[in-house]
Amino acid sequence: MKTILLTAAGSASALPAMRRYQEAGLNVVACDIYPREWNAASLAADEFFQALTVRDEAAYVQQMLDAVRRHQVDALIPLTDVEVDVLCSRKAEFLALGCVLCTPQETVVRLCRDKAAMARRLDTAGVCRTIPTYDADTHQLPDFPLMLKPRSGRSSQGQAVVHSREELETVLTRRDDYIIQPFLSGNIFTVDVARDAHGQVQVLARQELLRTGNGLGTTVEVYQQHPLEDVCAAIANEIGLVGVVNMEFIHHGDEYYFLEVNPRFSGGTGFSMKAGMDVAMLMLGCQQGQAIGARAEVRPGVYTRQVEIIGG
Repeated sequence: MKTILLTAAGSASALPAMRRYQEAGLNVVACDIYPREWNAASLAADEFFQALTVRDEAAYVQQMLDAVRRHQVDALIPLTDVEVDVLCSRKAEFLALGCVLCTPQETVVRLCRDKAAMARRLDTAGVCRTIPTYDADTHQLPDFPLMLKPRSGRSSQGQAVVHSREELETVLTRRDDYIIQPFLSGNIFTVDVARDAHGQVQVLARQELLRTGNGLGTTVEVYQQHPLEDVCAAIANEIGLVGVVNMEFIHHGDEYYFLEVNPRFSGGTGFSMKAGMDVAMLMLGCQQGQAIGARAEVRPGVYTRQVEIIGG
């Protein structure tokens, strides 16, 4: 493997992944919908092109196929939810060009996207604690406050907390795909999970000490071992994951409640790699059918982001 294509170079996971691939001697092609000079990862890439948005799915996919041919790309790694959603059904097309498309299987991606279906699947399997989930037209709901989430929502987009029947009815007019859960307060934990085709799993958990409004961790605490490691391994096995994803939980009371699976690199990928879990190379290994073995020793502790100004 010689050349990697990373999409969405402006995303939080792009630069740490890129640096790891370059350190491994790989050529990194990056793309983004914005010009190269607008973000650091685009500038750091060995090659760059400006990407179309995914609004026109056919044009976007064709551009990626053309880029794979032009740059002789061996592995394409989409870094945002919308790109994963559009590309995950196209693995065979890219493989025909000699390129491994680094997303989970389409069935896994679709399951991860459907918050209600995923909650039912995991609840039936008994692998973790799930939050009771109701359709918007359910007549008997739990007590307020309630959390409303788009059924196929991405990260925290479109979520709302309501405290009364009036607020509930108002929010429900905004879209027709809400699911409803009791609102739980607590600390957020995110877990990077890699599972290969042989069933071997590596996991690293971190608590989000500070995060932005859209859910990007800025200061985290990484653990050497954590109870969520076994839980996440069981979830990965239950859904038949092959690849690298990020799982989120809320610690409410004495329990860890499952929130969602993001079927891509997490925004906190750099934290995991700094702590000792080589998420970037695990992605390639899983997608190439390799056995990933046991996780290396991690360096527990508090990690924080640093913003650097470049340009001028």
